[in-house]
Amino acid sequence: MPNIELRTFTEEEYHWFFMHYVSDPMMDPTPFRYNREQISGSYAYNHGGYRPDYVHLGVFLDGIPVGSYQLKRMDQIRKSCEFGIILQNDSVKNRGIGSQAILAGMDIARDVYGMEIMLGDTMGRNKRMIHVFDKLGFQLIETIRDSFELPDGQKEDRLVFSKCLTEEHV
Repeated sequence: MPNIELRTFTEEEYHWFFMHYVSDPMMDPTPFRYNREQISGSYAYNHGGYRPDYVHLGVFLDGIPVGSYQLKRMDQIRKSCEFGIILQNDSVKNRGIGSQAILAGMDIARDVYGMEIMLGDTMGRNKRMIHVFDKLGFQLIETIRDSFELPDGQKEDRLVFSKCLTEEHV
């Protein structure tokens, strides 16, 4: 099983991650182009405490940044949050790295931030992520028709999944 860690990126690690990032053409048909100035601005924004209800972490495999993970819209009253994850490129997909990162993020959401419900969403076409949601015990709670508009004008459904963090997972 891969050795996965979620922790804050250093700026150098953040740049390294995006220098090697390849967007998934199924999710975004526009190829990603690394721009040092843009990534520095993104790092400052994501790691500057811009919103108290967001936490941005790196996904590290044996100390190397291979993903980006966010806890978003943490609601202390409802005890719920959303998460987002991207993996660097195809070399780190289909290896359980994303699943382990999501599990670690669930633990952080529950144990550090007191969250009880985790929400995630994906496009209807993203069969890989739908499989991960199912494998980790998330339940489909809503389908929002034609919610995503792709650059070519196509529309995709948004599937929203939920997981209770007070249960044992996986």
